[in-house]
Amino acid sequence: MVKTLKTPRLTLRPLTLDDAEKMFQNWTHSVNATKYLTWPPHSNLEVTKDRLRQRITEANEEWGIVDTQTQELMGVIDVVGETTETQTKIIGYVLGEKFWNKGYMTEALEVVIAYLFDATAVNRIEATHDIANPGSGKVMEKAGMTFEGILRQAARNNQGIVDIAIYSILRADLEELTDSTDTSSVPPLKQ
Repeated sequence: MVKTLKTPRLTLRPLTLDDAEKMFQNWTHSVNATKYLTWPPHSNLEVTKDRLRQRITEANEEWGIVDTQTQELMGVIDVVGETTETQTKIIGYVLGEKFWNKGYMTEALEVVIAYLFDATAVNRIEATHDIANPGSGKVMEKAGMTFEGILRQAARNNQGIVDIAIYSILRADLEELTDSTDTSSVPPLKQ
């Protein structure tokens, strides 16, 4: 089971079956929120419940993103892939559109990156986005990830076959960043 993570505004916690209704209301049914994802918007709450049951049994690294003040479930961030040979984890995320442009996803991505480097043997964390969705790239950059390039027609999402931008952060990058900055104002990772 994944650890609960906290930031000044967010609680990242494991999802439960009780989350299905909020997931459906806030993002799984939304054409806008799922526009660049690999799965289509859910047509009804039962689809979300069925998919959530499956995800819970898969024992993966996945967190629901909750506003600590309001307790609103806003989105999800998870490890969507892993390459053991290179000690790489691939991150994916989605946030309900009413929560966009408030820095929530950057905050969530930063704490997940810190947690994965602290609690696992990962050497590289990467993420990609459809080049038609540059806002996702801004989230990755703000979280300390480095743009590596464009992979032409390398993915399929709800828009069809698309070009994707790839970003990464290495353990050495995080260590260099930590060594070169004053971390006295950064709150400790709460688990």
